[in-house]
Amino acid sequence: MAQIADVNREIEISDQVRRSRRSETERLTSIIRAIDELMFSLEELNLQGIDRVPARLRERAGALIELVLARPAPVEARSDPFRIRYRVVPMMDVLFEVQDRVLRLRNPIRITEDPEDQQESA
Repeated sequence: MAQIADVNREIEISDQVRRSRRSETERLTSIIRAIDELMFSLEELNLQGIDRVPARLRERAGALIELVLARPAPVEARSDPFRIRYRVVPMMDVLFEVQDRVLRLRNPIRITEDPEDQQESA
């Protein structure tokens, strides 16, 4: 009887781990989607020739950065690569970096370098 209880416990633990991983994957996917939507808005501004990021988009970017970094998004720290930017293209660059970090969290074995770069260094 103890064997059945042990097997049931293992099944429950395995199911909890699977649900936890699935939940985290869904959370990361929703963050990626939110970054994509924000990037689309910034790209629209860029195509219209607008070079300043409106406050509402900076706030959205800050919230996403905080969510990914698990710390407040820096505004004034000039050396921080994840700080909020006031110009469209630099803000897009920051969001690309944030999105890359999320993609790495979602898939840790993701290829991080271009295969051509690897061949050149060999």
